[in-house]
Amino acid sequence: RAMTAIKPKYLCAAVLFAHAGMAGAATLEERVAELENKLEHSGGNSQITFGGFIKADTIYSKYSDGEEASAAIGEDFMVPSTIPVAGEEGSGKLHMHAKQSRFWLKSVTRTPVGDVKGHIEIDFQTTGLGDERITNSYAPRIRHAYLSWDKWLFGQTWSTFFNVSALPETLDFVGAAGTVFERQPQIRYTSGPIMLALENPSTTLYGGTENPYDDNGVPDVVLRYNLTGEWGNVSLSGMGRELAYQDNIGGQDRDESEYGYGLALAGKMMLGEMDDVRFQLNYGNAIGRYHTLNAFRSGQIEADGDIELIDQWSAVLALHHNWNDRWRSNFAVSMSEADNPETVAGTTNETVQSAHANLIWQVAKPLSLGGELIYAERETEAGDNGDLKRVQFTAKYAF
Repeated sequence: RAMTAIKPKYLCAAVLFAHAGMAGAATLEERVAELENKLEHSGGNSQITFGGFIKADTIYSKYSDGEEASAAIGEDFMVPSTIPVAGEEGSGKLHMHAKQSRFWLKSVTRTPVGDVKGHIEIDFQTTGLGDERITNSYAPRIRHAYLSWDKWLFGQTWSTFFNVSALPETLDFVGAAGTVFERQPQIRYTSGPIMLALENPSTTLYGGTENPYDDNGVPDVVLRYNLTGEWGNVSLSGMGRELAYQDNIGGQDRDESEYGYGLALAGKMMLGEMDDVRFQLNYGNAIGRYHTLNAFRSGQIEADGDIELIDQWSAVLALHHNWNDRWRSNFAVSMSEADNPETVAGTTNETVQSAHANLIWQVAKPLSLGGELIYAERETEAGDNGDLKRVQFTAKYAF
């Protein structure tokens, strides 16, 4: 999937050999040594790798209470909060796109104080810049952009609260509805099995005029402990965060904040040499945007302007099974629920659940073809519910 860049000194040597003509070997070696010395003093000791994949998705969706997702992003991949409710049954819709195609670049630079590493990655999802009329042109967006040195990481990547290895392998972009799924800027320190991070804050609340609010004064704090072995891995994460807003509520300017928490137990357990079980259990009164793709907000702004935090939980269980060295399947189920206060609107999400089953053919090392069945459902506080039935076919070339 990756190609290591040609080291500058080898490239220089090749050029010199090509143009050396009848020059003596001793002279050539001197010139190579001179160029190597210049490269070492000009940052030429960096190694670059790049990779990515091209992914083409063909998706047929049918909604029990609508013709299509309530927001376009729900057509590209399953977003629980976009499943329509309280409507008429739809007739089905076909959608094709290649937005998940991805490109990444990594670098490692040797320095007197240790290796400095960098990672930047883009794809074309969720930008909204493009349409299907003529060219289907969509803008690239940043996924990861971070540097690491010694035990430190600075920049944007997966939240420390998220154990990425516990994410089921689905053809759908995100997969199980109840999963923790969060990328954001952060400062992270890792020492052995312990990870401590200060991460970018953002507040999602019901009852206000903004979503999200960007009025936080302190970062989200995440502490995580990892256990790993040949049997797999398990992580326990704890998060403390401020929920804050500045707004005009009931004709009065308000500046309020509350502090809440989140807990996550997640992991991947091997079954033999090839199969595994993946799981997540998430709970807290401030996990809002961190799980279920923000189908639930973290709190409710009450009539007096105070913030009432909302207890929420979600769970994911998945089986990864290899039929042989070319064929594999994944089966995943999940559920999420919020204990909303009585003051929220009837349209507020109360429960979300989903199920995925797929079959993937690894045609060759870089090429895979697969099909997936998806079912998802959401229910609101008013008792309205709707479901999504989806069939997805994917072709993927990883390089």
